[in-house]
Amino acid sequence: GDVENFEQYSTVFLGYPIWWGDLPMIVYTFLENYDFEDKTIIPFCTHEGSGNAGTKSKIEKAIPSAIVEDVLAIRGEEAQKQQDSTRDKVNEWLEGYGY
Repeated sequence: GDVENFEQYSTVFLGYPIWWGDLPMIVYTFLENYDFEDKTIIPFCTHEGSGNAGTKSKIEKAIPSAIVEDVLAIRGEEAQKQQDSTRDKVNEWLEGYGY
């Protein structure tokens, strides 16, 4: 679908799984279809051992006019089996951004 009134947002939280060491192609399509000039991107992902797989630099390359923050990477198995500690980690991360 489309994001209505995308221009009104100055900050975009971008969540994705790591697939084969990269962003899923649908995420690249999303990045290509919108104007991210002067927007702050706050990426987060799940993975199964590859960490963030260098996706910060891949996002920066795809949308060079945006400010891309560091990626929060959480192992998928941890998110599934240790939900309380994962929730604490995400809440702490969000607090760092004032949320």
